[in-house]
Amino acid sequence: MCSQPCVDIIIVNYHSANDIKRCLESLGPWPYGRIVLVDNSEDASESDALRQLAMGRPEVELLTPAQNLGFGRGCNLAFERCRAEYVLLLNPDALISAKEVVTLARTLDSSPTLGAVSPRIYWNAERSFLLPSAFPQSPLAELAMALASRSARVTRWAAGRYVEHARQKMTASTPFEVDFLAGAVMMLRRHAVLRAGGLFDPDYFMFFEDSDLSVRLRRAGYTLAMVPSASAVHEYRHKAFKAELMAQSQQTYFSKRFPRFHAWSRKLRLVGALAREIDPADWFALANLQVSSGADFASQTGSAAVLAVSPSLLMRPAMFRPAWGEALNFSEAEWALLEPASYVALIRREAGPQRTDWVHFQRMPEPSPLINPEAPSSQKSSTRSKPSALP
Repeated sequence: MCSQPCVDIIIVNYHSANDIKRCLESLGPWPYGRIVLVDNSEDASESDALRQLAMGRPEVELLTPAQNLGFGRGCNLAFERCRAEYVLLLNPDALISAKEVVTLARTLDSSPTLGAVSPRIYWNAERSFLLPSAFPQSPLAELAMALASRSARVTRWAAGRYVEHARQKMTASTPFEVDFLAGAVMMLRRHAVLRAGGLFDPDYFMFFEDSDLSVRLRRAGYTLAMVPSASAVHEYRHKAFKAELMAQSQQTYFSKRFPRFHAWSRKLRLVGALAREIDPADWFALANLQVSSGADFASQTGSAAVLAVSPSLLMRPAMFRPAWGEALNFSEAEWALLEPASYVALIRREAGPQRTDWVHFQRMPEPSPLINPEAPSSQKSSTRSKPSALP
């Protein structure tokens, strides 16, 4: 019997043994259930590394399928091994303590209509940035994002309202209901999942499976909630190569959960046709800044405080500072978590009257010592792009 609410934990690995090590260390010994690791790496050395991490921890079970099942099907395989009423899905790069897991479980205990909960999630180990709750995946949200590209002024106003609302919610102390939860750190009620048709739809290899589950849980009569009194860290990284897989999963999601909208929009093509191409030079006073370090960014923005960051030109924040009064420019540790890509940032200038503004910048890769930094590049990033439908 568990002295605390019984919770089984699922972690799906793909060449992330170093992250798994930190993840397990953050949890510590887990006497309240089992930890099921699924290794999708198809790499014997990776599986050996995980076995070493599991040594001396009888609660840890390692599953090594014959092929890469993807995130959703990997979670399904582990879910079959779980017996606890509560199951925590945990990304390898997510860090949470046993105390916070118990807080999530006690929140589920408090209401039988709660189907799933997630904690307040920080972007980095220093906990200087928070992640917003999962972006809604619905026909209305798709249309709103497409139409937002038609007006910089309206979109800037909406983004400001969004981040302020997110700050108020995520820094509160009481749980609040949401329509969608992200699978990176999410605790589920087993009976709710079974009533909703099972854990993840196997048609999703990766991405949108958590949105699909969120819809099914709500349609089964359950609510979803964020629990700010519990906290975790998820070192989210924006990787452009995932865009194609996300687009494929998005098609699957809308065809399954909103089939009429999917058909009416001609597989979302009509929604895309509503969007307008965005030129950063037209939308942002500071645009196309090419920066390779936090110090470089500070120099080009006048040491302005960074309040929020997004990979979308539509300024839907992917992360934001919880306390704006203490906000600073990027630290080197924060900068290191930004993958080379295009971003926008909400900044506050300290010189003269304080005011906030959005700026656009290219996070450049660190210069290689083997390449002449003055040599011309044949693959420069485009300064014009269509708005992403995702934050």
